[in-house]
Parts: sequence; structure tokens; C-alpha cells
Amino acid sequence: MQGYNVLMIYRNDMKSLLMCKRLREPYKGLCNFVGGKIEDGETGMEAAYRELFEETSISKADVTLHHVHGFYLLFS
Repeated sequence: MQGYNVLMIYRNDMKSLLMCKRLREPYKGLCNFVGGKIEDGETGMEAAYRELFEETSISKADVTLHHVHGFYLLFS
């Protein structure tokens, strides 16, 4: 079963939400949330911090993430 993360990172005043501009196809140039696949042997939270750092250079020291909802694809 493949797990995925979607991160919604708000500014402290809750007036802005972090989005990333896609650099590759599909949908190059459009915006999307930070996130991606949870790798084998990795917890959802570990994957969330890894993806956040890979896509934005924001580290675990910079932000505290809170789990809100989980989902898994039952097919591939």
C-alpha cells in the first residue's frame, strides 16, 4: 500500500499558504502543495519533513508539522 503526504504550510497569521511552482511536466509552471510519496521504512511524518526540505529547503528546525489526516491508495 503506497502512502502519500500533502503538506499545507500556513504563515503564522494564517493569511498565506505555501505553494510550490512546478518546474517539470506534467503541469510545469502551475502551483501545487508540497508533498510526495512515503518511502519504504519511513513514517509519514519523516516523509513530510523530508519532502518539505527537498522542495523548499525549510527544515524541521524551522517549522513544526501536525498530522491532520492520513490516506493510502489501495491500488497502484
